[in-house]
Amino acid sequence: MASVDKKSFKREAQTAEDAGSRGQQQKRQRAERQKAEPTGELKLDARKLWEVLRRGDLDSEVRKVKMKEMMDMLRGHIKEVTFKHDMSRVVQTCLKYGNDEQRSEIAAELKGTYVDLSRSQYGRYILMRILKYCPKYRDEVIKSFYGHVRKLVRHKEAAHVLEECFAVYANAKQKWNLVAEFYGREFAVFKNIDGPKSLDAVLATTPQKRETAMDSLKSTVTPLLEKGTVQYSIVHRALLDYIRFADPSERQQIIELMRELVVEILHTRDGAHAAMLCLLYGSVKDRKAMLKAFKPYLQRICCEEYGYAVLVEALDCIDDTVFVNKAVLQDVCGMMSELLADQYGRRIPLFVLGGRNPHYVGSDALQVLADNDKVKALTSKKDASVRRKELTAFVSESMTEWAAANAAKAIFDPLPSQAVNETLLRAHGDKSAAWQRVLDLVRMDVAQLGADHVLISPIANRVVTNCIIAEHTVPKSADSTLPTLPESNPKFGSDVLDALVDSEQLVPAACAGAFPVRALLESPVTAERAKQLLRPHKSSISAAMADAPKKRIFEAILSML
Repeated sequence: MASVDKKSFKREAQTAEDAGSRGQQQKRQRAERQKAEPTGELKLDARKLWEVLRRGDLDSEVRKVKMKEMMDMLRGHIKEVTFKHDMSRVVQTCLKYGNDEQRSEIAAELKGTYVDLSRSQYGRYILMRILKYCPKYRDEVIKSFYGHVRKLVRHKEAAHVLEECFAVYANAKQKWNLVAEFYGREFAVFKNIDGPKSLDAVLATTPQKRETAMDSLKSTVTPLLEKGTVQYSIVHRALLDYIRFADPSERQQIIELMRELVVEILHTRDGAHAAMLCLLYGSVKDRKAMLKAFKPYLQRICCEEYGYAVLVEALDCIDDTVFVNKAVLQDVCGMMSELLADQYGRRIPLFVLGGRNPHYVGSDALQVLADNDKVKALTSKKDASVRRKELTAFVSESMTEWAAANAAKAIFDPLPSQAVNETLLRAHGDKSAAWQRVLDLVRMDVAQLGADHVLISPIANRVVTNCIIAEHTVPKSADSTLPTLPESNPKFGSDVLDALVDSEQLVPAACAGAFPVRALLESPVTAERAKQLLRPHKSSISAAMADAPKKRIFEAILSML
């Protein structure tokens, strides 16, 4: 048995030795083949030097010496070696660590091959580095694509470089020259430096070109939609222009192709705008298909810089609010805390409650919503105020629960305090728990907390002040579709005054220059009682004003006593 194990061990050792020798033999054969190539010796030497040059811990002075050696070695041969995987990485490293002169030398030597590089599996990375590290050659790279855009956007490798040029480095004129090639051969061949920079400008002066441009656009974007390759921003611009200017029947055909893919274009301004138009112009079936496509990615869409505006448009134009609730709002309510803590996510529930408030909805989105109202008037039948009331009913319970749990902290935070404000004013149902959290803060000692008191804090006092004013005056809003405030709202001003009296904090709050005290004195509901309580303490308030850096609020309070 022992002899068998010994023989077996010898065989395994011999097999490993043979495998090792075969590996070494293959390595030598590969090196010999590379040496036989015209630039074989150059490649081998360059790779050896690259192993040193690419190290992140290399001393800067040593790196300068090695870069000079590398450039002396590659000079005049860069075009010959850039399309190979290993040498592509060498050139990329040179662009990363070289000085401006060395980088420009590489970019200049590759001039004339930019389009071929963009199509190369490995060469495209070199072109990306040139765009990043050689600003003097960006114009050359972008201009080299003129006349090739329609082919490059369909190419697996080149499309990435084209996207980098269009989205990151191109100016407005260059963007137009790139995307204009989608509109026909005339735009691909003739580049008018001082000409229009948008399809709107072209059609304003030459409306007869619309049909030609639409035919060309359709022939370009339809194959991309059929293949599902719509992630590039240059394609989003083309889709937006097509949806805006195409005939209704042609527009409907594109929307039917897009409805499952709309979720892939929401990350750019043009893509989000195109998606909003798809929702407006689409049929009931199209709209439902789009919202179903959104569902798996809803939180991500809510928190995207441009994506949230598409959901805002859906809430603003879809008449079937029951379906909107099932497809969007139920999930929104389930992640309310996460959304209200996000810069963009908070805009969805706040839009439902507060409408087109510029404090909640971005100016770009507001402008698009306003521009789309003409289309909405033709495609949506339900009264806007009725739609708003129904949507508010769906989110109210979740918002009031959130406010009851978080108001004590959220009211001092600039963004969440807006959610507390809108919930207290506009949510339906019982808000007593959330309002009680605010009143608990009102009762706290003003002298002890100082600027951290809810009536003194510049953020929190706005919420309390707005609630006091809302008891007797409808809050101003730029959105006419907002319904009146619920009749079940708490008696905000009266409750605040009672809380201050019970806790003996009314006079300290007035002596601290609290804005809600001024609101109580101005309110027809609480003014008479507040004045009676504060008049005996005018001298204390005057003394506090003498030491205060800002006196206007004290002057306003004293003028009403």
